[in-house]
Amino acid sequence: MNWFHKAFPVFILFWSLSLYSNELDDLESRIDQMLRRLHEVETKNSPPSSRAEVPPAVPVMREDGLPHINLPSPTGTSPQTFKINNEAAKSLNRLEGRIDDLLRRLDLSVDLPERPIPEEAQTIGPSSLPLVELGTIQSEPANSFALPEDIMDEDFQPPPLPKNRFNFYLGFSIPNDSTYSDSNGNRVIEFGNGFEMGIEYNRIFEDESYIGAFLEGKFFDSESLSGTAINGDNRLINFGFTLGQDWSLSEHFTVKTQASIGASSAHYEINSENYSSTDLAFHYSFLLGLEVKWNEYWQTSLYYELDGRSSADRMDYQSFHQIGIETGVGF
Repeated sequence: MNWFHKAFPVFILFWSLSLYSNELDDLESRIDQMLRRLHEVETKNSPPSSRAEVPPAVPVMREDGLPHINLPSPTGTSPQTFKINNEAAKSLNRLEGRIDDLLRRLDLSVDLPERPIPEEAQTIGPSSLPLVELGTIQSEPANSFALPEDIMDEDFQPPPLPKNRFNFYLGFSIPNDSTYSDSNGNRVIEFGNGFEMGIEYNRIFEDESYIGAFLEGKFFDSESLSGTAINGDNRLINFGFTLGQDWSLSEHFTVKTQASIGASSAHYEINSENYSSTDLAFHYSFLLGLEVKWNEYWQTSLYYELDGRSSADRMDYQSFHQIGIETGVGF
């Protein structure tokens, strides 16, 4: 019975070693299968031109007793072949790492050398990135732009406003009655509605006042003389000087006031009296308008004007009402 107690531990030891041996044989067989499978995958992924140049990877046993594959150097290979070999090296390193972990779990003490990571497989980690202090970054909108220093000068002045302006106007003319004098005495003469058109130049000052000159024409017909229908073409050619002031209500709206004096070349016709005369008379006018400024150089206004002329030959004083549209261009 004593020999049984002595032989039993030895029996247990041999039985355990046989189990480890069976497990190791099975592990080695599975590793060989994985290596062969890895070689087949590498051979299939390699381009046809590089298969003849690169020798097949054959598993060998290292000094530490672990299988290992010696991969050829990627020097001189194409970029695609180099990429495939690099992926194969990564896969092999991962496989060997798993084998090492398995051996450690089996309590097999093997002196495993540290495997260097291929330089091509190294990636940049967060620790290798440069540190940037956010407080030192000056954010700037993507669509921003820097103005030249001379433009940012405190003495910078905006472009000057136009100092000159040409106005063109067109409107309806409503003549008031007048008096025609002849050997039969003074008779009231009535006129039909007509129109006026003209051009004007203004010199503008900083306070928005202006002076200028104008040239305009009025055209209307004779209708009746003392209740008797008559006809005749009449016209007044007026020219002279203007003095005005613009009163700004807002950025786009202005009230315009203007006074003019000058001369009038008055031509009247009364066909039934065989009367036709051209004479020079004194002219005056007062204008009030509401102006819209489209920009610094262009404006349009709606105006009312009252003007008149002094006596001309047999025609007594006569006044007119005008309503029209005026547009101006500055320069």
